Amino acid sequence: MLFEILTIIAIAIVLPELFIVSALVVLPDDKFPIDKNANYIFNAIHSSMRQWGSSLNHNGMSFFPAHMPAGTELYHGTGTPDPVEVMEWLAFEPEHALGFAWKIRDEPAVNSSDDHHSQSMKWLLDGDLTRVLMLQTLDTASDPFSKRLHDNLQHPLRHTGPPPKMETGWLHTYVMKRDLRLIYIDGQSAAKSSKGTLDSQDYVFDIAVKESPWLDRCRALKMCKIAKEEWNGHIDGFVRMEHGFELILCDFKSNTDMIRVERAMPTLQRDQADITMAKFWFLKAITARYHGIGTKRILLDYSRMVTAFAYAIDLFSHRTDLPRLKDISKDDRAQILADLAESIIHDDYEPSARWTDWQAVADMIVARYSDALHELAYSPFYKSKKHIEVEINLLLRPFIDHDHRNTTLEIQRCASHFMPSNYTSSTASAAVSSITDKICSTLCVTAEQQSLDEARRNLQDLVEYLAWTSWKECRGCRRDELCFTAICMCSSKFTCPPLV
Repeated sequence: MLFEILTIIAIAIVLPELFIVSALVVLPDDKFPIDKNANYIFNAIHSSMRQWGSSLNHNGMSFFPAHMPAGTELYHGTGTPDPVEVMEWLAFEPEHALGFAWKIRDEPAVNSSDDHHSQSMKWLLDGDLTRVLMLQTLDTASDPFSKRLHDNLQHPLRHTGPPPKMETGWLHTYVMKRDLRLIYIDGQSAAKSSKGTLDSQDYVFDIAVKESPWLDRCRALKMCKIAKEEWNGHIDGFVRMEHGFELILCDFKSNTDMIRVERAMPTLQRDQADITMAKFWFLKAITARYHGIGTKRILLDYSRMVTAFAYAIDLFSHRTDLPRLKDISKDDRAQILADLAESIIHDDYEPSARWTDWQAVADMIVARYSDALHELAYSPFYKSKKHIEVEINLLLRPFIDHDHRNTTLEIQRCASHFMPSNYTSSTASAAVSSITDKICSTLCVTAEQQSLDEARRNLQDLVEYLAWTSWKECRGCRRDELCFTAICMCSSKFTCPPLV
């Protein structure tokens, strides 16, 4: 059977129907106009917890306080059937966790509770970096061998002996014993890349070993240490995304019950057709979450989002179209972290019906205008300015009083159409309001223009500014096809591990 994978190469690189928000939040800088980066903030809201948009805009610059309800089931793949008790990772999808359900044959399985540091050092000194990378066993950036490993990782891996023989491990299913308070880090924040996917962690949380993709345990332990010691335990873990969403849970023993453990079914010993099928269904499971993780496994507090786009800092100083945090000052990084702490250390953290779901608002705006704007800007169907004017007037018709035409009032009615009647001021509300005003004012101005070229130029400028991820979606894939964009990025200096 022929499996066709449609590949889209996106400039940059999350899921459920997340709902959220409330509480008054002081904007980071009263003098900095949110309008300047409103498009980036709007897109961060729209793509939050969604695999598709977060893969395209992979350098996340935003943090969202999040809530996971008690009773939520998540998955952990490992080389041992023993329950995890300390800090470890959980996957939102079992197929994601199964990718980690393996062990090296004829060697004892390890988990994060074991002291297997000396064994990893032996492998390192023997030049066997493959095993070290697979187990990621360096727990502290202060280890004397960390720098050597970091330096070696800057070059292609050199493995002189035969590759280690692998065998399947176990899939654990855990249920959350209580409601969890989390931070969602947007973009492909779990992607092992030096392209900027890790910036929001390495530079805001001041990770000692920066841009060392495979020392992820150091990164996770540092963030959990901050949550415990500096935030007084207000945060239980961190949600990130790579090829699927994951939760870094800082304390398994206090927060989970293991309700099931199963030996993973092997795939590597099968023929090539079976391996291809297994990989295809793995990708199928991941791409099924392009537009949401389903149900309310995670709720985001959009009104308390903290985003680097809301500060008077230059995120594009390295002259690419991808934002980076590596070039901003230490003071700016510290301010972002301080504002994040302020957004989470409060008593009214529980989800509330009063929360404004700004992602739902963004969804309605995109649904109404996405196809229409793109067609008006680029479709050859519109051969005259009159054709464009008719279409725009149909879009604006609900906001026009034909007996008393007033462009200012029409823009106001149009811009406020999807805005909630009662909401608190926040970065999210300011960005969404700015985007609707931009769309409506552009439509009104374009409808009055005389030149077809000028009208098209206005609309194309608007589409380029909005940069909605809906315009890069595949349309009409068959059951044996899937639309696939760059996920789980790896630096060109690294080799991505194979699927097990």
